[in-house]
Amino acid sequence: MPQALFRKNDDLIDYYNSGSALLSGAVVITADRKFAIVNGLRGIAASESGTLAASGHADVAKVTGALSVGDRVFWNAAGDPVGGTAGTGALTGSAGNGYTFAGTVETAAASGDATVRILFGRAAGGTGDVASASVTATTGGATTGLIPASATFATVTSDSADKQISLPAGYVGKMLRILVGTTACELISAVAADKVNEVTVGATNELALTAEALYTCVYTKSGFWIVNGQTKLGAAQAALVPDAL
Repeated sequence: MPQALFRKNDDLIDYYNSGSALLSGAVVITADRKFAIVNGLRGIAASESGTLAASGHADVAKVTGALSVGDRVFWNAAGDPVGGTAGTGALTGSAGNGYTFAGTVETAAASGDATVRILFGRAAGGTGDVASASVTATTGGATTGLIPASATFATVTSDSADKQISLPAGYVGKMLRILVGTTACELISAVAADKVNEVTVGATNELALTAEALYTCVYTKSGFWIVNGQTKLGAAQAALVPDAL
């Protein structure tokens, strides 16, 4: 049973298979730790060259667990696919040691579904391209104020400096840039226990973001974001501390 079923290829890369034969649709993690899928009808025989789909759309084997549109998914080479052979590899919605970022969910999947449709590679931010999003600050930072998990660049619209936007659930190494519009807003997190610059953010503490400034947010370890800012002139802002204002 192939690990993935192509829906659309966006670009291909040449690949020399130094290991065992690979079926069409097999998942390959490249030397530079990128998720790819064997392209073509006949696969790639051992000690032969072929092509991999480096980005595109595919239905890929998953572990037990529901996945929502926009969720980031990771390839666990030892994962247990639903209905497949245990330990042969599958996608999961949680980052783990040795897992590889694969892409973002395009079509929601129920816990017992064998596959999930994903957008993988460059279009999903997997090889350096920017996945952008536009968010509108709200009271409480929910709905339109929630920055999508797949975004690496968010542009913010707000009609009050007291309204909030929310950081998504992060993973170690996640980087997100936020460009604030002509009205300031406040930054919190969708995860209640998350800290921004060592302060838990939420209903009590928020990080004030100034109008027309650019902020860089990096998820450094479980539950921790480091955020710094630049003015519209490119000057570094002073150390940012969330507070109750």
